[in-house]
Amino acid sequence: MKGLGETFKSIEIFSTFEELERVVDEVEAFCASCFSNEDKVYTGVLLASEAITNAIEHGNALDATKTVLIEFKSTLKAVEIWVEDQGPGFDRSKVADPLDAEHLLADGGRGVFLIEKLADEVKYEKEGRRVGIIFNR
Repeated sequence: MKGLGETFKSIEIFSTFEELERVVDEVEAFCASCFSNEDKVYTGVLLASEAITNAIEHGNALDATKTVLIEFKSTLKAVEIWVEDQGPGFDRSKVADPLDAEHLLADGGRGVFLIEKLADEVKYEKEGRRVGIIFNR
């Protein structure tokens, strides 16, 4: 596997979708340095983008004066992407299951589901303001 040495990087962006677009290239570069499998790189970028979008849209309520902190960590055991917003947080147990019949046609609500299905582990900290996406090596 690529990137077996320990690395850490953090990026702070303002809560705008323009900033999200700017940081996606950095997420992709980090994932490409950690994984030789292109599908795993794509999955890392997809899940990080979902988490950052949720932080911008739901956590910080599109308030461009608030920031989102993205942290990348690679160790011998795992590759981690952490996303933290400045919002009020959320209760994971209150997020609807997008596979329930009443939510199948809803416009949103799939980001958390995707993250939890495709990552090896997901951690919620700081009352839901900080989300860790973890891929085991």
